[in-house]
Order: sequence, then structure tokens, then C-alpha cells
Amino acid sequence: MHITLIINYLNYFIHRTRCLLLMTFVFAFANGFQLPIQIQQLPREDRAVIRDLILLNFPPLHWRKTHSDASYDVVIIGGGMAGLTAGAALFKEGIFNIQIFDENSAGLEGPWITYARMKTLRTHKEIMGPALGIPHLTFRAWYDAKFGSEDWKKMEKIPNNLWMDYLKWFRDVMQLPVENHCKLKELIPNSKCLELKMECRGESFFVKAKKVILATGRAGFGGVIIPDVVKDLPKTQYSHTAEIIDFKKLKDKKIAILGVGASSFDAAATALENQAKEVDLIMRKNRIPTINKFGSLPYKGFVHGYYQLADEQKWNFMKEALESAIPPPLDSIKRVENYSNLRVLANTTIEKIECNSSQIHVLTNHGQLTYDFLILGTGFKIDGKEQLELKDVIDDIALWKDKMPSDLFSDSKMGLFPYLGPSFEFLPKKENNTSYLKNIYCFNYAATMSHGLLSGDIPSISVGASRMAQGIAADFFIEDSEWYLNHLKTYEQQEFQEGDFHLNIVHPAEKS
Repeated sequence: MHITLIINYLNYFIHRTRCLLLMTFVFAFANGFQLPIQIQQLPREDRAVIRDLILLNFPPLHWRKTHSDASYDVVIIGGGMAGLTAGAALFKEGIFNIQIFDENSAGLEGPWITYARMKTLRTHKEIMGPALGIPHLTFRAWYDAKFGSEDWKKMEKIPNNLWMDYLKWFRDVMQLPVENHCKLKELIPNSKCLELKMECRGESFFVKAKKVILATGRAGFGGVIIPDVVKDLPKTQYSHTAEIIDFKKLKDKKIAILGVGASSFDAAATALENQAKEVDLIMRKNRIPTINKFGSLPYKGFVHGYYQLADEQKWNFMKEALESAIPPPLDSIKRVENYSNLRVLANTTIEKIECNSSQIHVLTNHGQLTYDFLILGTGFKIDGKEQLELKDVIDDIALWKDKMPSDLFSDSKMGLFPYLGPSFEFLPKKENNTSYLKNIYCFNYAATMSHGLLSGDIPSISVGASRMAQGIAADFFIEDSEWYLNHLKTYEQQEFQEGDFHLNIVHPAEKS
């Protein structure tokens, strides 16, 4: 047995022990027992969450049937905000045999302190976020306990680094089992369970799971967009904004950034703050967009009702939102407005890009420009065929183009989004032997067409995770309903003994 697999099993048992301890503390509180002094000395924010869990009857009754053919009930790929919220939501539904894998180091999951280069979150600070309706699991409760309510009043928006600190605390206080430095290499369908080929710290091994959640973020169903004019450049001469960039090495360099979205402005600001010589933001449009159509959508009716719309109505909603340019936040623009060595080149199209030695020559409709480095703020694409780990299943997955009239998506890439079921599960393209797809859940950006903004945006992430976890719980029950029926038939736990009460029970004689 590979040493990595042994480590994984040890980590699983350690996690289960920690969960049992947490449950013991919760039950002790609930029954009025005095906790050990070590527990009383837990940070105030931890004790407050334990109190909330008691009031919510957590942990719920353990109800899952044990399956010998799978290592886990659920494996979650991705330990960022979506993966953690999904894991906590499964715990709330009494599903504890789970494992979360993330390819990054602990504390670097998700974009918050890696390639998200804004200073603060875009959303308002009062959001519930991943807290799943648990009051003291919210960012505000955590912040109040750490820094005080007066500091909360002074803070306008949530700094990125504090949001990451909060997510690390969320992971710890909810006892979520995350294995870092582990990447999914292949997802293999199986009649009884799914097989996952994992690569952890240079070693490969297989894990079996009844269900798999792909909480893989913005790039989780196609990766980033690399324009054709860039593809022949040496990779040393360009980076996408969704990659790690060493901006210190760009000191005294001339930089071109393609696009004027949020990530482009944040990259420009970071480069300028690291003393880049010149930065050009290149955009095809005549002006910077100012209207964010998605900003009109996070109301409760949309959050809860969008999935229930007819497909054509969903298409119309998302065509309006997805195909309109999303503006950068004003904060990102203000961050760079005082730099005289920044230019925004409007109405500029790139016709060709060439390089020689260390310089990049960009031929535009206004002439040639020369740079030392190129940054792509070109966003993310939807194309499941680009996800190599899905190569064994992608051809079976229904896409929106398989469900809609072809004239609707003839000039649109929206048809490449996966067409998902009510709990974020993949659905089959054809009615054949693809029932395994109901066990794979798309909880990343690609769920937008089917479910709206529930799989990655902070304000509604709890709604999405709860919807998915409740669907998984229901599916587990339905799948094993015969076993649960037999359990009901053989259930003989008495509520009391006849000797526990004294009643005059009369059995009248039958009339002759």
C-alpha cells in the first residue's frame, strides 16, 4: 500500500476522532454538563458556534447505511469556499463519511490570497456567506469575537486576507477533513461507485466514492481563455490573471494587459505598486463598461426560483447577464487613477503578436506596440472537454445545446454549459447506461446556467450547498430504500416496559 494512502486513512481516522470529540462537547452542553477546563478555554468564537450547533440539534442522527464497496460516501474536489460549504452542509444532513481534496497548500485554497488581487471583497460585509444559517458561523460573528464590534462598524469592506483567515477558521471549527496537495487526475465511472485517481505529493492512488462533488471554481469546467494570438508565445512571456504572477520581477518592465475587467485592473494596480515602468490596459470597446447585469440578480426570488423556470426563460435570463460586459468595481479603477504611467487603450484590436528575445511586439489596428510582459485578463471558458480528469465521462454529460433549439446558440457559447439536475447533478445526454452521472455534482461556475449564482458567489453559496446536500441525502435514502424499509420492519426498540406504568386495563368479554 502506498504511503500516501496510509496517510490518508490515518488522517480520516484522526478527523473522525475529532468529530466525535466535538459531538461529545455538543451533547455535554446540551445536557447541562460542565465541560473540561480545556474546552472552556476554547476561543469565544468556537464556543459560540458549539452553542449554535446545540440549538440546531447538531450533530443529527447518524443514519447512513455502511457500504463496503466505497471508501467514502462523498468526495469533494476543491477545498475552497464552495468545497468547505458543501462539506459543512453534508454534515448538517448527517452525512459524515466524506473527504475533501485540494491541490493547493493549506491556507491557499481558492483565489483569495493567491490570484484575487483586489484589496477587499466585492460583496458587502453583512453577507451570510458559507455559514448555512448558523449565526455564529458567519464572518461577522467571527470578526466581532476577534476584533470587537467597534472595529466592525469602522470596516467598510472585508479585506481578502481576513476572509481567508475566516475560511481557515470555518474549516477548523466545523472539523472538515481536507487533504491538501491532492489533485484529481481521472474520474472513472463504475457500476457500484466512482473511482478517483488521485495524485498526492507525487504519488498516485485510487479512492472509491459513492458520490463526487466538483467544487473546482471558476476554471473548473474548461479553464482560462487563452486568445489565439497569444498561443504561440513562450509561456515565460505571458500569464493569465488566474495564475500566480511574481510581480516583483516586473519592476521596471513595460506591461500590456488584455481586457478591462476587475482582474485586469487589479493586476495593473499590483504591477504599478511593484514599480512597473509602464502599464497599458488594452480594450476593444470604446469605453469601460459601467453596468453589471449580475448585480440585479441576488434577490431571494431569483435565488430560489430561477431553477424552476422553463429552460427558455433561464436562457433569456443568462443571455442578458452572461453576454454583457461586466465592469470593474470603482475601487479597482480608483486604485490606479493617479498613476501617470498607466494608459487605457480604447477601441484597440490586436491583429498579431510576435516576440524576439525578451520583447513582445503587439500589432494593433493603431500600429505596433512593444512590451516586456503580457497579462491576460481574458476570463474563463466553458468547455468540459478541456478538463482531462473528466475525459471518461464528458461525452455522456448533457449540455445546454443538447436541450435547446440550435438557432439559439448558433452565435453563443452558452450552449457548452452543462445541463444540470435539481441538486447540481450531471444529467445524461442520451438515455443509455449513464445512470452513474447522477452521482457527480457540478458545484462550480459551470452550474450558473442551470442554477444561477449559487455555486461560487458568496451571498448565495449557502443556498446552493444546502440544496445539493439535501438532494444527496434524499438520493442516498432512495437508493437504499429497501434496506431502510427492512430496518423499519425489524425495528423493535421499546419506548417503555409494561412494568413502567400502572393502569387498569380491561379486556371485555366478547358477546356470545
